[in-house]
Amino acid sequence: MNELLFCLPDIRFIRKMAAKMRIAVSNKTVLPEKIIAQAEEGSDGKHMAVEYCFHTWPREIKGVNESIGHMLKQIPEYRMRQDIQKVREDMIFCYFAYGFTPVEYFAFRLENKPRKERESFISDRVRIIYRCRMNNMIKADIFKDKIKTYKKYEKYYRREAIAISKEKDFSAFKDFVKRHPVFVKKEVFEAQGVSVELVDLTAGKISEKELFKSLIQKGKHILEEKIEQASELSAFNVSSVNTVRAVTFHTKHGIVVPYCTLRTGRPGSFVDNGGAGGIQACIDYETGNITTDGFDELGGAYVRHPSSGVGFRGYRMPEWDMLKGLVTEAALQDDATKFIGWDLAYTKEGWIIVEGNDCCQVIAKQMIEGRGMRDEFERIMADMDLVV
Repeated sequence: MNELLFCLPDIRFIRKMAAKMRIAVSNKTVLPEKIIAQAEEGSDGKHMAVEYCFHTWPREIKGVNESIGHMLKQIPEYRMRQDIQKVREDMIFCYFAYGFTPVEYFAFRLENKPRKERESFISDRVRIIYRCRMNNMIKADIFKDKIKTYKKYEKYYRREAIAISKEKDFSAFKDFVKRHPVFVKKEVFEAQGVSVELVDLTAGKISEKELFKSLIQKGKHILEEKIEQASELSAFNVSSVNTVRAVTFHTKHGIVVPYCTLRTGRPGSFVDNGGAGGIQACIDYETGNITTDGFDELGGAYVRHPSSGVGFRGYRMPEWDMLKGLVTEAALQDDATKFIGWDLAYTKEGWIIVEGNDCCQVIAKQMIEGRGMRDEFERIMADMDLVV
């Protein structure tokens, strides 16, 4: 479907049509307002709402229940709860009423929150709707295909990368691994750290040909020169490339950055994503100072990183003005994509882009500060030329 979308002519009414169609898909499994209101009034209404979901969307319920089961096994405080069925029921309700995933339900502490407060948070569904309203879906292939992102923003990546997808790419692959026997591989169309892996051919465990075949069998990959991060960021956790996530909005009056977070990995992990157990903290965008303790998506709070003992609150990011200049310049390169999440790493040569994402998660700041950002996003969007 995406491939067909990217072939459409980029004219206003088609952009609007594409955005409205995607929003309609997101809203396909939304509970009627009357049922939501009744459910928020008491447990009987909640139970009836969940029964309605079971009968109306049985396939979607199965996936949600599986995600809930996975979450409940990971969260220690849930294991001893005697009323866990009540919690499960509320999780299902929040998914179909507001679009909150089970991860978001726990991260935002939605249990027992009144409806008004729940609706102040940006849920996964609302995030997708915002993205459709701000970003031109017809031009989204720039960020859906990581190699296209690399080619457009190559001067900010400051490292070599190639794409492989078929047998004839083997020659380019051999040349690349000769220069970079230790490299990072990613599936081109994956996100949130899925498929990201550090590959070391010097270990001799697999031949070049075997590795190449195993990669192209799984689809198109981007191979990147390994980032050598500087000590200021590796100080938190040496095994992972620890990054800053900066969210940019392209408004009528320039680039606005509503928040930044530091993302750090766990001992032995190569990635720093929250979904992989990473620990995140908020950064003041004006000063580059970390303003909070570290938090993970399973409810853990950390004054200091458990790997290194380095404290979060008050830590100052290096060469912060350079990062601000980089994200502003990069965000200005594409006026069709107004909402972008940038991941940036710090090297001895300064800040570089790890990747950009036109539909980035907005869990971290809401989770850490315990407050929703919906009003803030809406205020910024009011100063944009929106698609719809």
